[in-house]
Amino acid sequence: MRTLRSIACLLWLLGMATAPAVAADERKSVSFPVSFETEDGFTLHGSLTSAGTTESPVAILLHMYRNDRTSWDPLVPELVGKGITVLALDQRAHGESIRRGDETVRVADIPREEFGAWVRDGVKDVAAARKYLAGRGFDVSRIGLVGASYGCTVSLLAAEEVAGVRALALLSPGTAYFGVEVRSIAKELDRPILAVAAEDDGQAAASARTLTDGRRARSDLEVFEKGGHGTNLFAPHPDLAVTIREFLREAFGMVPGR
Repeated sequence: MRTLRSIACLLWLLGMATAPAVAADERKSVSFPVSFETEDGFTLHGSLTSAGTTESPVAILLHMYRNDRTSWDPLVPELVGKGITVLALDQRAHGESIRRGDETVRVADIPREEFGAWVRDGVKDVAAARKYLAGRGFDVSRIGLVGASYGCTVSLLAAEEVAGVRALALLSPGTAYFGVEVRSIAKELDRPILAVAAEDDGQAAASARTLTDGRRARSDLEVFEKGGHGTNLFAPHPDLAVTIREFLREAFGMVPGR
């Protein structure tokens, strides 16, 4: 086991590996850089942190607009420490995920009025992540999508199309980020949703209430007085990571306290 882990780390340092080189149940809580392609040719980059077994449920983390996967650092250890494997993505045109074939595409170069199409195409990122995980033997029958800001919209869209999504945790969701309307999706979705926002982020707070109101499926709502937008909520509210963790664990049917 020690030898395999050493080999994997060496490949990582040499920049030669785009995927974990050891089995998931041998990685424990070590985070590995990974990359894979979407159906439309984007090379996505992410960080995969195994909970110690391929049988663990998986959380796919989708960041805010003009942000990257490192914004989820406060959440990752909470999830992994309680048995949830984590794949934090740089979504298309963000972070390291700026290559589509021979083309370089950066979010800063995409006009805001055109970004709605990119939000919709975010479903392809989630589908590619699921395919990648399945190809390496991870259990993709229990997936939780955790989104921040426009990542919430991507999560809602993907929950309709990507198999295995069991729950969604949404930080500062919107009803129509970049013109992409999701109210009807949230209302009809038959899976649990946790929506979190702060009153000093008024539009997100209103949207969180709208998206969770009147749903037939489980809806949890947490609105703080202050805290800002998206993953910025973690700093003033460190217990938020625990709230998300326990919400996902319950949705996954995990044994309490284990």
